[in-house]
Amino acid sequence: MSRNFFYIAQFFTPEPYLKDIDFIKNIREKGWNPVVITSFPNYPKGKIYAGYKNNFFAEETMDGIQVVRVFTYADHSLNSMKRALNYFVFGFFSALAVLKYGKRNSFYYILQSSPFVIFCAWAIKVFKPKSKILLDIQDVFPENIRVSGFINSKVMINILDFLLNHFYYKTFDLFVTVSESFRKIVASKNISPDRILTLYNWSMIESHPTIITPSYQFEDNGFHIVYAGNIGVHQGLSKLSSAINNITEKNHQIFFHFFGDGTDFKLFQKKVGHNKNVILHGRVSENEIGKYLQAADALFLHLIKDPIYESIIPSKLQAYIGIGKPLLAGIEGEARAFVTEAQLGEVFHSEDNTGFEEAALKLIQYSQEIVVRIRKNSLNLYAEKFSRAAGAERLNTYIIKNTK
Repeated sequence: MSRNFFYIAQFFTPEPYLKDIDFIKNIREKGWNPVVITSFPNYPKGKIYAGYKNNFFAEETMDGIQVVRVFTYADHSLNSMKRALNYFVFGFFSALAVLKYGKRNSFYYILQSSPFVIFCAWAIKVFKPKSKILLDIQDVFPENIRVSGFINSKVMINILDFLLNHFYYKTFDLFVTVSESFRKIVASKNISPDRILTLYNWSMIESHPTIITPSYQFEDNGFHIVYAGNIGVHQGLSKLSSAINNITEKNHQIFFHFFGDGTDFKLFQKKVGHNKNVILHGRVSENEIGKYLQAADALFLHLIKDPIYESIIPSKLQAYIGIGKPLLAGIEGEARAFVTEAQLGEVFHSEDNTGFEEAALKLIQYSQEIVVRIRKNSLNLYAEKFSRAAGAERLNTYIIKNTK
């Protein structure tokens, strides 16, 4: 097989997305010749960035790497039809880009943003023979669609499940999943475990080490708990609003900082907006968030209660572990095990307000000795399991093994 490497992803630099230009540069360092096929940048607001003009195809060079952008229907609203069209348009036009720019006997790495990326796989199978196709699964369908409420009909979910299991996953040669639990779910779809690589996500902060400014401090004296990331249905922060208000009422020295936006933001704001110890900063750039994470006394994350989230290791967890601060985590399954086994902080069950209160009030009692130990444990775990270097090496070894 040639060393041609085509990376197909709906979101890419300059959008704030994990597998960005640094990921592709790392691929190039391993001896591959990468080309990126992506959309015009529009995430998260659903508006194409200034400096870009929507077109059928546009080429640019980014750090010496060819980037092909395809026609984009920009929309990230709650309208299910518009969101579906957003995903469909990318799937269709990226498949056309495969026909136009793709090469035979090459390796195609497709990051799954929706099931519509199947169009690319079909185009490769038919017109680019002797190529290998890898699907990077960040969310398992249709499980993720059911949880998000994107489709509520059980009949439609069952039909989609049948189509995905019998026609979709069988089109791809290799798979990447973000956790061992996800790997088991994918394997249950009649896919050999040997074809599936568990590749833990790394932290976006790792890509920008210069943005870490430990000298930054929050204005108010006290214990500062920071949440950074999407404030959406899956995170369910509004479900914890009463506990947040109770915690700050019981201890006025505790401050909660939330950096981010999303579909649950307005409801969450309505429930905690009156609380002076809760600061809603809104969305900040990835070039800024590092200083707030470093200034925190503890880092907070939560996922709603659902079986699918017992299999997810949220990328936020990797980012937090890479910072090395005590964690306040409302998570289950494999992600919870990482925190408890490495003794990285306090955990509570998803949507458990009482457990959340107890964990937060316990966290503030940590001694400096415990905080130092947590930092050491966190950084060691990150280097071993979650770092970009560890992930890139595992991925390259896996690809070479399966393309001989």
